[in-house]
Amino acid sequence: MRVAIIGAGNSGLAMAAHMSFTENKVYLWNRSEDNISDLMRTRRVETTGVLVGEFELEMVTTDVEEVLSCAKVVLVTTPATSHQGLARIMAPYLTDEHIVILNPGRTFGAVDFKDELFKSGNFSNVQILETQTIIYTCRKLSQTSVNIIALKRDILISSFSGVDLDELLRRIPDELNKFYKKADSMVETSIGNVGMILHCAPMLLNTGWVESDQSFKYYREGISRTIASFIEKIDEERQEVAKLLNHPVISAKEWMRHSYNIDCETLYDCIQNNPSYEEISAPQSLSYRYIYEDIPYGLVPLESMGKDLGLPMTHTEMVINLANALLQKDFREIGRTAGKLHFDYKQLMKGVTIDELEAENTKRS
Repeated sequence: MRVAIIGAGNSGLAMAAHMSFTENKVYLWNRSEDNISDLMRTRRVETTGVLVGEFELEMVTTDVEEVLSCAKVVLVTTPATSHQGLARIMAPYLTDEHIVILNPGRTFGAVDFKDELFKSGNFSNVQILETQTIIYTCRKLSQTSVNIIALKRDILISSFSGVDLDELLRRIPDELNKFYKKADSMVETSIGNVGMILHCAPMLLNTGWVESDQSFKYYREGISRTIASFIEKIDEERQEVAKLLNHPVISAKEWMRHSYNIDCETLYDCIQNNPSYEEISAPQSLSYRYIYEDIPYGLVPLESMGKDLGLPMTHTEMVINLANALLQKDFREIGRTAGKLHFDYKQLMKGVTIDELEAENTKRS
C-alpha cells in the first residue's frame, strides 16, 4: 500500500521505517529541506531498538502535492502545533479519496484540522481520524536514523461519529490495525490524551535541572513520588471532564499498565517499572513540545472545557499559570480552546454527536 508520512521527526522516521519494513511504499514529506537533506540523498532510514535494519523510502520531498498525489493514506506525525498550518498547506490537494490520520490528534485535533480545511475552501469528504497517542516510544538519532524503544498496544483511534470507522480502517495498512483500537467517541482520544499528564508538570517542576548542564533521565529521575502524586491530581481532573461528557477514560496509571504491559500499583511505580522509559533523557530546554504542544493543545482545552462544565480544575490551572509565568507566554491565548474549535461540546452531554455538531457548524458557516 502507498502511504504518505507527514513530518520527519521522532515518530515520523519511526513510522516511515515501520511502514517500509511491512512492505508498504512510503512517501515522506517535511516542510523544511534543512531537516531532511541527508534523507533526501539516501532515501533510507536506519533503526535500532525493537526494530533493527535499514529501510528504503520511495520518496523524500518538500513538495506536498507530489506526496498527496502518490498516496491516499496520509499519516501526520507532527506536533499539534502544526495541524492548522498543515491543513492549509494540504487543502488544495486533499480529495474524497484521502484518509488523514493525526498521530496523535492531542485534544480534538481532527475537529481543528477539519475546521481549517473548511476555512481554506476545501469542502471535499476528506476522512480525518485522530489517535490518542503515537504507536512508538522513540527518539530520532540523526536525519536518517531513529531508535524505536518500544511499540505500544491498543492505541485508541477515532473519527467523527456517523463515519464507518471499520471501513476506513480496512483502507489503511493491516500493520497499523495491529496497534490501533477503535474508540467509541473522539472524546476518548482527545480527553484520553495522557501526554499532557506526563509531560507538562514534570518539565516545569524540573526547570532548574532542565536548564542546567547536567543530563538526567526524564521519567526515572525527573518524576519523583511527589511529582507523580501531583500529576495524578491533574489526571483525576481529566477523567472527571471525560465522565461529564459521557465517555469516561482510564487513568494514566491504567493506560500505562495496559499500553506497556507492566504490573504496578501507583503511577510512580508504573513510571519506575517501565523499561521503555529507562533510557529517555530529559530535554535540555523548556522550548520543547512537552511545553509548547502539550500545554496549549492539551491542558488549555482541558481546563477550558472543565471550567465551563463547572469543575474547579485547580491543578490543571496551576500548571498553566506556572508555564505562563516561567515562559512569559499566554498559552490560553494561543491554545486550542473549546470556543476556538467552533462546536458546542457540551451538547455531547445530551447525547448529540460530534459529527452532528460539526454539520451544524458547517451550515452556519
